Amino acid sequence: MHRLGEQLQLETALGSEDMKDPVALYDELTLGRRKLTTLFCASTAQTLKANEKLGAAVGSAEAVCRLRAGWACQFRELSNGDRAIVDVYIPGDIIGLDTVLHTRPLQEVLTLCSVTIDEVPREDALMQLMADRSTAIYVAWLLGQRQRRADRLLAAITGLDARGRLAMMVLDFYARLRRRKLITGSMYNLPLTQLQIANYLGLTVVHINRTVRSLRDEQIVTLEKNCVTILDLEGAVAIGVGI
Repeated sequence: MHRLGEQLQLETALGSEDMKDPVALYDELTLGRRKLTTLFCASTAQTLKANEKLGAAVGSAEAVCRLRAGWACQFRELSNGDRAIVDVYIPGDIIGLDTVLHTRPLQEVLTLCSVTIDEVPREDALMQLMADRSTAIYVAWLLGQRQRRADRLLAAITGLDARGRLAMMVLDFYARLRRRKLITGSMYNLPLTQLQIANYLGLTVVHINRTVRSLRDEQIVTLEKNCVTILDLEGAVAIGVGI
């Protein structure tokens, strides 16, 4: 039902008469994903170290990359010298779909650990695929999913306290990893430092440390040595409710 709801949102955005059938839309999305996957599989995989900027590593500001393994983040440098993390990418995510528009340059994507990527090095390759109906629909769906992540983060930062923000983040990564079948239980690896978590949630490191201890003491969530364990899923949902 959750996936069907996402598809119906895409249908509304497209406003196409022949996209009113959810089954037809699902078929288009599946075909588009298959074509984009084929394109990435034809490329040579690259392995990058932690803390590398993606644009410099691949040698192009307009490449489109699929994260085969590892995590990365999109950041913004602030005028006061601080760094805000605006998105976090997990294995399977595609990065750089809007590099043609220069709205999210690869120079502002940082690897959080050792990663393996597949790359489409030239923008015209993606542009040719975008001329294909099913691929264009799938790319639009991917961009819509990214916008939903941004909306959830903004809502959490503006409407929740530190405990709610941290719970939202933990649950968001948990749901995304489970959908990709990358985890089966309530435990997963989170390759972010407390400083990076603070930069993602708009908090200080001191606040993050205090909140992590609070959730651990309440037996809701533990975060130790980059390992997240959800001890009380209902409790975590109650704290991050509405996001």
